Amino acid sequence: MVRLRNERLEQHFPTMVMVREFEGVDSLNADLESVIDKLCAELSKTDQNAATNGDSTTKGGFQTPAKMSFLDIQDKAVKFLKGNVIFPSIEEYLVQVFNVDPLYTAFKVKSWANQLGEGDWQSPHIHPSEYTVISGIYYVQVPEAIAPAGHLEFINPALAAVAIGGQQSSRLHKPFSGQIVLFPPHYMHFVHPISGPDKRSVVAFDVTLER
Repeated sequence: MVRLRNERLEQHFPTMVMVREFEGVDSLNADLESVIDKLCAELSKTDQNAATNGDSTTKGGFQTPAKMSFLDIQDKAVKFLKGNVIFPSIEEYLVQVFNVDPLYTAFKVKSWANQLGEGDWQSPHIHPSEYTVISGIYYVQVPEAIAPAGHLEFINPALAAVAIGGQQSSRLHKPFSGQIVLFPPHYMHFVHPISGPDKRSVVAFDVTLER
């Protein structure tokens, strides 16, 4: 006689998103916003605005060019953000998600600044570089808005489950200043259009392991 002997439901390879929230960052964020404002004023006069020259998924607003690594700018606030917020967060993600010792795990970071104003948004995208293991966003300035305006939204990679109706199609994330979000680079996401006159400014980054 054939009968069921055992059954289990296994969870394979979950999508790990880390959210860290920092306090006491008002002065830091004000200084970072000044740096981004200055870059926006300078580069928007040229063809170096990646948001308008077709070099990004940003629709409107401002984004530093691909050839510029924002975290390598020689500025006190940028150096502090890099050494005290972003790099420690990357190391914590490596520990908790990949179970590796960051002291023996060399990595490189590609970074850029992004600023969106009223009506600006980012289309759905991933960060598909071959050796990228982590993508992330640090929120410098976030305008008050009613959801989903200006919110980050992740798209469920399990499209079949969504089509059947068993899972939600996406997950909305409410950001605020001083928050950093780290996630897998293949996790598709987008930013809803900004509403109101205040700007949304972030520092985004991709992490690749040294080979």
